[in-house]
Amino acid sequence: MKLAKHGIIKAAGALALSGGVLFAAALPAAAASPNTGYAASAGGVITASPVGQATFPGTSPVTVAHANITGLLTTGFAHATAGPTTATSTVNGVTALLTAIATLRATSVNSSCRFNTNTGAVTGSAHISNGRVTRPGGTTALAANPAPNTVVGIPGIATITLNRQTTAADGTVTVQAIHVAVLGSAQTLDIGVSVCNAANLAPVPILPGLTTPITLGAIGLLLLAGAAYQLSRRRQGATA
Repeated sequence: MKLAKHGIIKAAGALALSGGVLFAAALPAAAASPNTGYAASAGGVITASPVGQATFPGTSPVTVAHANITGLLTTGFAHATAGPTTATSTVNGVTALLTAIATLRATSVNSSCRFNTNTGAVTGSAHISNGRVTRPGGTTALAANPAPNTVVGIPGIATITLNRQTTAADGTVTVQAIHVAVLGSAQTLDIGVSVCNAANLAPVPILPGLTTPITLGAIGLLLLAGAAYQLSRRRQGATA
């Protein structure tokens, strides 16, 4: 009898364990942070949290009438999206005051990123329409389709990085269509930002084929509880 009970308990435990493991495998992996796209942010003397931010999981798409940062940036409407493997940001009518005598302008600024589920790689890109920096003595044009981390120096004024791409330790890629660092100051400005995790953030549904092992796990738990209950009753009877 003891051997029979022992066998039932072992079988029930095995069913519970296998079903539980498979159930856990069906759950989505936790992501370090959401995918996101936003119009602009700033740090330094003038600070601003991300403006017009879309996130996944979260709210997407997001459209705002402007992404203005007082004393630094004025824009037209901005649009951002974020999905399980992608993020985008588009900002229109950009005017950024770099200094009292230098201004960055662009008709539109766009960035995007994407996680490739086949290769496991995150890629990004940026596009700048009619971008230029004007100052006394000349105008510096900004490339329309800049290569990643294209640096444009404006002597005595700012260092501008186009299509700035950085990769975190966990593989998350941040794309800033325009990153401005004002010389002689801690002031920075980011315009058109997209951030993608090196993972597919879509929830993983429990497929019909997984219901059998999950059901077996539930049955195993019931059998295990029943066997323990019967064993407890018999022990109580033996000691009565």
